[in-house]
Amino acid sequence: MEPQYYIRQGVRRAVAAREAGLSEIPARLVEAGKPDVLLRVMLTQLHSPKRQIARDYRYIRNTEYPTQVLRTEPPPIEIEPLGAPGQSSSIALTQVLLT
Repeated sequence: MEPQYYIRQGVRRAVAAREAGLSEIPARLVEAGKPDVLLRVMLTQLHSPKRQIARDYRYIRNTEYPTQVLRTEPPPIEIEPLGAPGQSSSIALTQVLLT
């Protein structure tokens, strides 16, 4: 089974990547006591603390337009292993609604 990750920062970028049909995204893995690691993760490995993302001007201008129209890759999101101390409840990125 693939490792699962909690999105600390970048849920909008991950949702935009999902909506653009991407299967993976660049990420920075943050773990206590270890140096950060830059890697690529599959969107199926990600879990979001947010259940929905508003398709507002912020989402469109900063994430949807660059990812879907310009076809640029989003900047790395920040993740940590799922189940690390201090995390709020989360849902699979595939279940996050774009409203």
